[in-house]
Amino acid sequence: MRHPFATALLASLLSCSLAWAQDTAKALPPEPLQRVLQSVVTVQSRSDAQASTSRTLGQRREGTGVVIGPDLVLTIGYLLLEAESVDLVDHQGRRIPGQVRAVDNLSGLGLIRTLIPLRLDAVPLGDSDTLPTPGKLWTLGQSETALTELELVSRKVFAGSWEYLLESPLMTLPAVNNWSGAGLFDDQGRLVGIGSLLVQDVFGDQVPLPGNLFVPVNLVKDPLPDLVRSGKRTGPATPWLGITSQRLPSGGLAVLRVSPDSPAARAGIAVGDTLLALQGQTLQDLPDFYRRVRALGPAGSRLTLTVRSEGQSREVDVLSTDRATALKRPSGI
Repeated sequence: MRHPFATALLASLLSCSLAWAQDTAKALPPEPLQRVLQSVVTVQSRSDAQASTSRTLGQRREGTGVVIGPDLVLTIGYLLLEAESVDLVDHQGRRIPGQVRAVDNLSGLGLIRTLIPLRLDAVPLGDSDTLPTPGKLWTLGQSETALTELELVSRKVFAGSWEYLLESPLMTLPAVNNWSGAGLFDDQGRLVGIGSLLVQDVFGDQVPLPGNLFVPVNLVKDPLPDLVRSGKRTGPATPWLGITSQRLPSGGLAVLRVSPDSPAARAGIAVGDTLLALQGQTLQDLPDFYRRVRALGPAGSRLTLTVRSEGQSREVDVLSTDRATALKRPSGI
């Protein structure tokens, strides 16, 4: 059944969307509202045509970032992967050159440091862990002049096919199109999330309801000083295998893509294979897979996968690595 809150909310959205648009300007106190409106910038990046991510994300990428320091902008990390150049455009049309300071593969967030003063007020970071569900929030993307009111409707686990796991993302309705790196703000104008994806099911019900996934800012609060200083978190890196996969109704995980020269590729895993088990225990779904891989140790740990190829099963030993080592370092890191 559809989540009962989803049904009520959908009816409300259909009847009240125009009223929301008219009342948005009054949603935040004047001072936080002005700070939010001038803190959101356009992010334009360009990578080398030969970069591995250019084939999947494009050589030129554009999205949104939010000013969180005198020369610091928080955005979504995929805009910055292997970037050779980064430019920001503020609400006045001023073009500001920047450099990638960090791409945090664990959270999926990225940081840009500007090469000249921003002269923009920084938005304070809110507490993304204590937000009520359901609850009212606001988003603003690049080139937008008014905030859009959203409803935080769930914190369901999200597992991306590219070895990405968020235990408690911010799932919002209604779905918006300008979500890539967009800021998500609470009722005091504090930044609580960064836009990442359009998802087809915000509840996990039998009747899917599309919305947006925002990455909670609390995921980078603790490592932020290290990310700014060195471009990475301290401590061991998260293990990466180089497998893009999805759950099969019949059981196991179908291998959709294997990154060139990745641990999986070197171990002989190929597109069309099925991952059946890890350390001899059956794989249930993507979250189960990622959690168990990480529980075996950081990047550099060895693990054993049971793989089915052309009807035959075999044991495959894989030595994980840090995903950052498989990517060209962005200019500035």
